[in-house]
Amino acid sequence: MPETVKSPTQFNHLPYAGVLPRLMALIYDALIVAGLWMVYGFFAMLVASTFGDLHCQPEHQDYTPCVGGPLYQLGLLLVTATYFLWSWRVAGQTIGMRAWRLMVANNNGVQISWYQCLVRALVGPVSLACLGLGFFWGYLRSDRASWHDLASDSEVRQLPKKKKAKKL
Repeated sequence: MPETVKSPTQFNHLPYAGVLPRLMALIYDALIVAGLWMVYGFFAMLVASTFGDLHCQPEHQDYTPCVGGPLYQLGLLLVTATYFLWSWRVAGQTIGMRAWRLMVANNNGVQISWYQCLVRALVGPVSLACLGLGFFWGYLRSDRASWHDLASDSEVRQLPKKKKAKKL
């Protein structure tokens, strides 16, 4: 946990994260995931063209045999899931959440389990796919919980700003 949150009792005193900071963090994370997809795509094309005997035709700009198949798409899903699951489990934050000073944890401030991470990862896209209704649900609740918070029994809190040391 970051230095600003040293015990679970302090976590419970932090304000709940609002809908807008969550969505902004999601946009940041989408940029990170896009970069990860590019790296994955590079390696997938390298492996496919070297070992796969797939006849990519760059002169016709047809890379569909190399990167259009279900195996490639499964890899994209795994890269995305790994990013979110690992970030939530290990640090309690994704890079986007860190930028917006958000942190996910259990209701008592303890790090969420792998199971809770998996539930968040499965319900989160559903929250977004319903035109964001799962996220905007937070406006109707006093604890600002979204669908994936409720399903995974977790909370997202807003961390305080770090105090800057004064220079003499």
